[in-house]
Amino acid sequence: MQQLHDMKTFFPRDPKTLTRDERRKALSSLIFLKEKDTGEVKGRTCINGAPQREYIRKEDATSPTVATDSVFLTGAVDAYQGRDVAFIDLPGAFLHTITDEKIIMILRGELCELMCMIDPKLYRKYVCKDKRGNPVLYVELYKSLYGLMRSALLFYKKLKKELEEYGMVMNPYDMCVANKETQTGHQLTVLWHVDDLKISCKDKFKVTKLICYLRKIYGEKMSVHRGGKGKYLGMHLDFTEPGVFQVDMSNYIKGILEEFPEELTRKSPSPHTDNLFTVKDKEETKELDEDKAMQFHRTTAQLLFLATRARKDIQTAVSFLTTRVKSPDNNDWDKLKRVLQYLQTTQTLKLRIQVDDLRIMRWFVDAAHMVHWDCKGQTGATMTMGKGAILSYSWKQKLNTKSSTETELVGVDDAISNILWSLYFLQEQGCGTTHAIIYQDNKSAILLESNGKMSSGKRTKHIKAKYFFVADKVADGDLEIKYVPTEKMWADMNTKPKQGLPFRIDRSQMMNCDVDLDVKHDNRDMQAEPPCPTGEQNPKVMGLTSRGSAQECVGITRQLGSGSGWSRVTSSLRNASKRLLV
Repeated sequence: MQQLHDMKTFFPRDPKTLTRDERRKALSSLIFLKEKDTGEVKGRTCINGAPQREYIRKEDATSPTVATDSVFLTGAVDAYQGRDVAFIDLPGAFLHTITDEKIIMILRGELCELMCMIDPKLYRKYVCKDKRGNPVLYVELYKSLYGLMRSALLFYKKLKKELEEYGMVMNPYDMCVANKETQTGHQLTVLWHVDDLKISCKDKFKVTKLICYLRKIYGEKMSVHRGGKGKYLGMHLDFTEPGVFQVDMSNYIKGILEEFPEELTRKSPSPHTDNLFTVKDKEETKELDEDKAMQFHRTTAQLLFLATRARKDIQTAVSFLTTRVKSPDNNDWDKLKRVLQYLQTTQTLKLRIQVDDLRIMRWFVDAAHMVHWDCKGQTGATMTMGKGAILSYSWKQKLNTKSSTETELVGVDDAISNILWSLYFLQEQGCGTTHAIIYQDNKSAILLESNGKMSSGKRTKHIKAKYFFVADKVADGDLEIKYVPTEKMWADMNTKPKQGLPFRIDRSQMMNCDVDLDVKHDNRDMQAEPPCPTGEQNPKVMGLTSRGSAQECVGITRQLGSGSGWSRVTSSLRNASKRLLV
């Protein structure tokens, strides 16, 4: 409240000078308390802007925010180029923004008394009583407040103008990413999500200079974190290791596990079982009650936030859980618990991204045919420029297809927007990226995508728009399609619930971690998968996946179990790994 007064956010109004309609439409003030990770309690005075929805359209109040993919792409570039990185939090951002509409706010009870205690001479004479005898104070806003529908948009326009005056140029593929070529020949990049900024440049002085420029506008209380580490948009970003961009969300995982209402006694080596995509009939299971269903929805949403950022190894499981939030049953609840048990086992696992070459993007796009209960497929897509997945996705397909070739084609069509956007984004960033290579393991789909009409016929006419679009981009030079064997397909784990060593190998590629993590399992889980040969890093194992069934799963543990047969499989896997390493 003191900050609102010091920054002249509003001025008092005599209730007698207000019309009846203005008093009726006056927006209420609110105070929210939030505990930070450091244990500090932060209070924020807001306004209830919900009544504004009656006369302000959503499209007129929507503010751009930086895309999550932009954070990962620029982070990978920062690590590759060895840039100095700073994280900034602008204090009272909206309070620096002048509102462009007349808004009356009412402070009731204790909030009214607090303002009078701050400056009795200014506010006390305007205090009146409501019908219940409570003190009220009417004020007219001069600055924006959190809660107003257009506050974020107004602040975005203000900050964008200030950066443009500094010489920054917006990236047309993300209007919350700005760049400037400095006199020393280095690029200065700024990302922002409302009042949270990330600044990077190889020249440390240029970062310091921009910080000083912003500090003159937003004051000395502006929070600045340097040294290659910082929290940004719920993620702990680490650039301290040369050439490596690390993303850690272990604290966020800890919060999810602590909030979950049931105790998780088991630890799991994978986030799913073989029957992930199996949906039982209503007669075989029971729907969750309302409270449990709400908890299922909330936890799934939290996992979705996590999976799209630091923990890309749970994307397949989370993708399925998001399709079950409308009517979850006990079987879905068990699948949710399986993901949490896996996260509990690998809570400290970090995503590590390393770039070898910025000129070419390598996309692995795969699809599993008819794996869902309604016979729809699952698409997986992963992008890398070296080690670790910079971008990764897992979706349930929206179309029913008649063959695995069609499924693979729909998969590429699902991912093509993200592939082209990331290519054009990096080109605008001046990274020198020439084109994107799409790796697939289906030769028939590759022929359709590369040749277009030359490889099409009556059986593919109904999906020709999809492969013709890809063929056009291939002809333009933006895309290149290449074949890769299934056992070397990075995105394979995003299309099916892999288990054991095949899962750990794919996870090591995607997360850029060791194949054997130092984790503890209970006895049942230890029996469910063989140990990986010690000392091996990212082995490529031949012949692990099976394409024979409609489920397209590789849960060989369910089929073979333990005993001599399982020992032979374990031995074969180890020998194949050693051959590839040689």
